[in-house]
Amino acid sequence: MKTRRFRVYAEKEDLQNVFREFQNSLDVYYVPTYSDRGAVSFNDVTVLNDLGVNFRGSHNGNNQILAFFKTTECLWRQIKWSCDGQSGVRYSALCDGNIKQINIDLNGVYKGKAIFPTEVSTMHYDDETSKKLYNELKKIFRRHSAKTVNGYYICSKAYENKEKYRFCTINTGSPAEYDLTVE
Repeated sequence: MKTRRFRVYAEKEDLQNVFREFQNSLDVYYVPTYSDRGAVSFNDVTVLNDLGVNFRGSHNGNNQILAFFKTTECLWRQIKWSCDGQSGVRYSALCDGNIKQINIDLNGVYKGKAIFPTEVSTMHYDDETSKKLYNELKKIFRRHSAKTVNGYYICSKAYENKEKYRFCTINTGSPAEYDLTVE
């Protein structure tokens, strides 16, 4: 099993431009990693209301989705839960059988003062389908980047507003020396 990942700082407009090009280049669909409504999917990331927004002031688990070719079926598993006398079922697309996909952890601007990187990854780079999705999205992000700093791509709009943001790598509570320095 070969893994790959890259990270990119991008504002909403940057992400819209990148994913528009990705969706025009490949016939893909997306699913959330978790769902309370069962097997759900969507075809266009650019219309997500919260695209380019970070909610928690942390790089982890903001808005995770998986991208598949439309010819590949996403498998779902049920997770039963109970808490404080209530119970239910939650659905997850994070299944061992879903290898022909890439994981996208969407991130962006937090409260107008910090920006967090979107991370694109795959645990199955040795699978040709996963590799094609990953390489195509990476190529597009690279093309839309104004600069690369320590392996992080910085998209055009994020770079234009570099004086406005802390380029956080972990969370807003971390010391400033952990931030990415973008000049």
